[in-house]
Formats: sequence, C-alpha cells, structure tokens
Amino acid sequence: MKANSIRFRAAALFMYQGKILVHGEENRTSGEIWYVPPGGGVQYGESSLEALKREIKEELGWSIQNEKLIGAFESFHVINEIEEHEISFVYFAIPKDASVLQTNQFNISEDNGTEKVFTWENITDLAKPGSLLYPRGLLEKIENSKM
Repeated sequence: MKANSIRFRAAALFMYQGKILVHGEENRTSGEIWYVPPGGGVQYGESSLEALKREIKEELGWSIQNEKLIGAFESFHVINEIEEHEISFVYFAIPKDASVLQTNQFNISEDNGTEKVFTWENITDLAKPGSLLYPRGLLEKIENSKM
C-alpha cells in the first residue's frame, strides 16, 4: 500500500547517561526493530517546534526547554507494508523537570488506541545489525556531534 502524502514529524532526542529515550517498533516488512524518539505529526499552521512541544506534552506529560534543532531528515521507506514519505525535524531537548529522566520506562496510550513503551537505550546498542534509530541518519548525526 502507498501513502499519497508527505508526513511532517517533530521528535525530541532526550539523552541521559549515554542513553536516549525511544520506543521499539518491529518493521514486519524488513524484520528490523526501529527505535523511534518521542514526537508526532506537525499540524497545518503549526511550526515543527510548536508541534514538538505539544506532542511531548501529550505523549509524556513533560514541558521541555533548551530545544535545539539537530536536523531535518527526509525518508522514503516501507514499514509494515506501507510506503511512506516523511520529513522529520529532530530536536535535542531537556525536560523542565529533570527528575523524569530517572524513570526507566514510560507507557503511552495514543489516541488511536496504540500502546507504546518508551525506554532508555544505549546509543551503541542502536547501531547493531537488525536495528535502526529512526529517522535514518540520526545515529550518524549524534555520533558526529558534540551534544
């Protein structure tokens, strides 16, 4: 199946003790596990930064600060037999309440009933064969930067 639109997404990269906050999602098309940082779709008339703040508040209940754009990543991919075209704006961010960083797992219920579990994963583990830090290119950007 083919999606006939471009999806714009904003995501936050939260880093803590050499780990990043992601949820794992099996791509049944490729057999890979995709690790995706929290975030969601940019709505019409909304900037990517506004979307980021809204999505993190909706998903995790956090207010964030010190947002810094890491990059924009364009992806053409097939996930679970659906062809997608997506542009992701990924920001480094810090929760205003730093105590949330010490929680190991966050269970999220999406509006559509989908359940997600966000966990802290070692950056080095995300580079292993069979896994992908999504969007593609984000891991390399992290490894080549001084965040």
